[in-house]
Amino acid sequence: MPAASWFSALALVDTRQQYYRLFDIYVPIAIGVFALIVVLALFAVLRFRRRPVEKAAVWHKNDRLEGAYALLLTLTVAFLLYLTFSAEHQVDTVANRQRAAVTIDVTAAKWEWTFFYPAYGITIRSGTSGVTPFVVPTGEPVRFNLRSVDVIHALWIYYTRYKHDAIPGSTQVFTLAFPHAGLFDGQCAEFCGLRHPDMLLAAKAVSPSAFAAWAHSHTGRSSG
Repeated sequence: MPAASWFSALALVDTRQQYYRLFDIYVPIAIGVFALIVVLALFAVLRFRRRPVEKAAVWHKNDRLEGAYALLLTLTVAFLLYLTFSAEHQVDTVANRQRAAVTIDVTAAKWEWTFFYPAYGITIRSGTSGVTPFVVPTGEPVRFNLRSVDVIHALWIYYTRYKHDAIPGSTQVFTLAFPHAGLFDGQCAEFCGLRHPDMLLAAKAVSPSAFAAWAHSHTGRSSG
């Protein structure tokens, strides 16, 4: 399968693919930087441990070395940012082309989530009032319209490796899909006040037929 087709088929279904791709790049670089710092620190300790105090107090500098170090760090950061924003753009592009099977309006407020299904009139609340899962069909695009009514929150569902800020005054739109049935926990990932740890959520993924039955039986009802 061509790379473009492979990406189109998988990016929406499992956002973890892009997470792990970036993880496999970020972590070796981080380990390499950490190892370099440790080696240089040990070298300095061993090499200059017997240096007289009067010499150790003398200030030395190497403009070329320091400039090269600063340039290397700048290029590394620019490279990682490029990979990160490119992956985000690719995922968003593929997701936004999908026709959503379900749309959920998500409202974040201290310290509760409200999930509203406009097509069915269903409202589910989760957070300080208790964790009531919102329901989604497996293997189908689910469109989320995310907003906040007070401070910045962040919707984070662990399984999907996906996190998105909820910013007051704007609506953040993204699409996710859940490849198999299960209960997937999540929480607010942005500190939002004293009861931030209580702002929990859960997604319950069921088969499309089970979702249709659930939606029909809960139309017009509020839970949580």
